[in-house]
Amino acid sequence: MIPDKLTADLSENYKVSIRLMPDGLYFWGYNPSENDSFFIESFTYERQVTTVEELKNIVFEHPCFSFSYQSFHVVHVGGKYTIIPDPVFIEKEKDRLFDFCFPKDPSLKTIVHPVHALDASILFGLDKDVYAFLLRSLTNPQFIHSISPLLIAWQKKSLPVFPKLMHVAMHQTTLDVLCVEQGNLLFLNSYSYENSQDAVYYIMYICKQTGFNQLEDYITVSGRQDLCRPVLSVIHKYVKKTNYFQHKVSNYQDGSALELTPDMIALMECGL
Repeated sequence: MIPDKLTADLSENYKVSIRLMPDGLYFWGYNPSENDSFFIESFTYERQVTTVEELKNIVFEHPCFSFSYQSFHVVHVGGKYTIIPDPVFIEKEKDRLFDFCFPKDPSLKTIVHPVHALDASILFGLDKDVYAFLLRSLTNPQFIHSISPLLIAWQKKSLPVFPKLMHVAMHQTTLDVLCVEQGNLLFLNSYSYENSQDAVYYIMYICKQTGFNQLEDYITVSGRQDLCRPVLSVIHKYVKKTNYFQHKVSNYQDGSALELTPDMIALMECGL
């Protein structure tokens, strides 16, 4: 629940985010200097109107969306994204680069999120009308893709360790896979899947592509347990160090019934 103490006078003490999902959004945040300050509110689209109209109803009904915050992230979940190394990235060519990777879609706005630790940028597409509405309705929002905080967090985790680290983020019909080794990105891609066998195939094929050591390297899978469990039961037969990622940021979480997603946790850990 959005706390009563989140007022316009105190809002600049908070870091907040909107997590945009196909069927709704989370509005969540916390005060970095105050334990047990984490809050999260879930909003579900009724699908009787357009996404922009749904957002208008939510934003205009709750004044806190217009407050000024220490930081305000708009995290886009799913959709098309790609990563471009800085040496070949030109800002004014972002649309051409994005259209080169995906079929041209005039309804999308190409967003750039620099990932300085990897000397690269994430390019992703966000509905133009959604982007325009949020840009004019929120105070200094930063638009990022949900893969960005995961990528930054796992790149940091890999710096002090020798084995390769693979993280698989499972969603209802898609999965994101990233693989890092001592701070270097080896692999990043997203796949659509219909069943757990499809997911296992993609993961094991990527292991082969990246030269994964079945005894020494690590695979971590995150997402809903019912999606992850059948995948983990199979890949554990081939990769010894395989585990399910489930973690809560105890300093801030207030016991909410809504479980934090890996990208939400990573966003806090990265301090974006």
